[in-house]
Amino acid sequence: MPPAPPSSELTTADFCAPGGILVADAEPLFRSGLRYVLNQTFAAHALREAGTAAELMALVSRQPPALVVLTTNLPDTAGELPQLLTDLRAAQPQLAILALLEPAAATELTILRLVRQRISGLLPRAATPSEVSEAVAAVLQGGQHYAAWTFPCLPDPASGLPPAPAIFTPRQLEVLRLVADDHSNEDIAEYLGMSVRTVEYHRSQMLHKTGTRTTLALVLFARRRGWLCFAPVEATESAGVPRRS
Repeated sequence: MPPAPPSSELTTADFCAPGGILVADAEPLFRSGLRYVLNQTFAAHALREAGTAAELMALVSRQPPALVVLTTNLPDTAGELPQLLTDLRAAQPQLAILALLEPAAATELTILRLVRQRISGLLPRAATPSEVSEAVAAVLQGGQHYAAWTFPCLPDPASGLPPAPAIFTPRQLEVLRLVADDHSNEDIAEYLGMSVRTVEYHRSQMLHKTGTRTTLALVLFARRRGWLCFAPVEATESAGVPRRS
């Protein structure tokens, strides 16, 4: 996979809220890696870390952070992240919390409980550096950020799933529509004026964001959620893209 394009939208000057960021995970190496990633964009924040839930609670009580980034493998929680959130909310009701979930902990019930507890964001623990930075940026600005694979588990599905533009970039939506029409990478590259390597990058990113493994699964995932209607058809058809039926 080619390297992720650099993010020119985020700078350290954009994120200087008091309190800092508190990283909580049982593994020192993982905490160090996460701190390194966060330092690239959020260096204006003081970065602290905790290796246990007890240490996390003590640090939050002593000096509330702007954001807690935690995982499900803290040794003294027995995987009970919802209970830890309850304790954190009791100590600091307005605390922003981003959770990085292990696959075994990412059950529908757990996700539902976390969302009902007003968790600020959910990502897989294996998220890429750019995904973590994007989520942290959204949460620090008062928003929320949920990985695409959590959408089917979110409460009140009648209110509608988040639109595809919240998940994919405009360019990825163009690629998605052409992929759904069964165009090859070479055709898509020619139609959109980009390299084949860039098309492959966009496809791999869409697979990763949706948690799908094949192009067929990606297209089915998008169709079932009505996301293909967000693709800017006019732009590609005006460029001579044949519509396949």
